[in-house]
Amino acid sequence: MEADTCKQCAQFFSVPKDADDYEAGKADCVLEKEDEKGKYWLSKPVTENSKRCDSFRLKR
Repeated sequence: MEADTCKQCAQFFSVPKDADDYEAGKADCVLEKEDEKGKYWLSKPVTENSKRCDSFRLKR
């Protein structure tokens, strides 16, 4: 298994094959945040081989 990549992160969500923006290995990194108004989610495009970031959480 490749070490330290986004594909191993719990916040990694592959783009479905039937989506308009599908590309092999393309995904969204979805981070749950919370402030005084409530919870919200931020997403950014990544690839499965992108290097891990500071928000990395290993999938269980």
